[in-house]
Amino acid sequence: MKKFLKAILFLCALSSLAYAEEAVPVVTSGTTMSAEDQKEAMDILDRMRARIEKEEEEKAKLVAEAKELGMSPSEIASMDNVDEMLKAKREAEAKPKTEAEKLELTRKKAMNKLDFYERVVRSVAREEAEVAGYYEIMGEQKERPSIMDEQNQAPAETVEANTQEATVEQAK
Repeated sequence: MKKFLKAILFLCALSSLAYAEEAVPVVTSGTTMSAEDQKEAMDILDRMRARIEKEEEEKAKLVAEAKELGMSPSEIASMDNVDEMLKAKREAEAKPKTEAEKLELTRKKAMNKLDFYERVVRSVAREEAEVAGYYEIMGEQKERPSIMDEQNQAPAETVEANTQEATVEQAK
C-alpha cells in the first residue's frame, strides 16, 4: 500500500514538473542586471548584514549581562525592557557602604540561596516519592535512603540554626 502511494506521489511530482516547464516561458536576455546595479545591490546587502550582525551582538551582550545578574530566561525573552531591568538590578545590588548594609545584603543572598535549595529538596522528594511508587508497582525494594529520611533525621540542626538567628536579630 505504501509503495503504491509513493508511486502515485512520484508520478504526480513528475507531471507537475513537466507542466511547470511547459508553462514558464524562457527569457534569455534582459534579465541580468548591469554591473553598476549589481554593485549597488551588493552594497545594500553588505550594509544590512553589518546592521543585523551589530544588533545580534548587542542582544547577545544584553543577554549575557542579564544572566550575570541572575535574571531568568523568561525575563530576557522580551528585549524591550532589558536595559531598564538591568539598570534596576544594578541599583538594587549597589555596593553597601556600612557594615550593617553589608550584613543585610549577605543575609538576603543567603536566604535566597536557602530558599532555592529548599525548593530543590522538595522537588527531589517529590521525584523520589514518584519513583518509590513505581518500585511498589514493580514489586522491588528501594536501595538507597530517601532525602526526606535524611531531612527527618536532622531537625535538631535547623532548630539550633533558628535560635542562633534569633539571638543575632535581638543583638541588633
